[in-house]
Amino acid sequence: MKLTQGANQFRIVGSSDDGGVIQGMLGWANSADGGRRPHRWKIGEDAPMSFEEKPKQFLAMLVYNYDEERIQVLELTQAKLRQELITLAKDEDWGDPRKYDLKIVRNGEGLETSYAMTPSPHKKRSDEINAAVKAMKINLEALFTGDDPFAEPTPAPEDNAKEEDPF
Repeated sequence: MKLTQGANQFRIVGSSDDGGVIQGMLGWANSADGGRRPHRWKIGEDAPMSFEEKPKQFLAMLVYNYDEERIQVLELTQAKLRQELITLAKDEDWGDPRKYDLKIVRNGEGLETSYAMTPSPHKKRSDEINAAVKAMKINLEALFTGDDPFAEPTPAPEDNAKEEDPF
């Protein structure tokens, strides 16, 4: 999910328990074709290479994008947005962010870009969202290997390492 100018409304549909929320580090490097390519790794692991720009921490999650009417991956690298989301999740009045919609308003371009996150009142997920969640086959861990999280998953060896739960 790319945050567009104005309001971007979504519902988080995954959690760290079901693999629908992951966190790690993100660095950008030039690729052979002259473009830029993301490289992601888990927090605590060594970076796969050195980067010109300082790598950023990211939080990636499965969300239902109301504008697109489908499930997408939202990756937040903005520290302010990540912290606001974690604060909401830990707040006794808001709690689990899968129980309410969120809206991120984006204004500006480039270095002048600003973001504001606003939660909506708690409400049950719609039947449309529930059906989309039931049908989804998404592997967010594929982001760490540079693969497509929407591709058919291939069985991976068991990893018993438990990362800190952001929610």
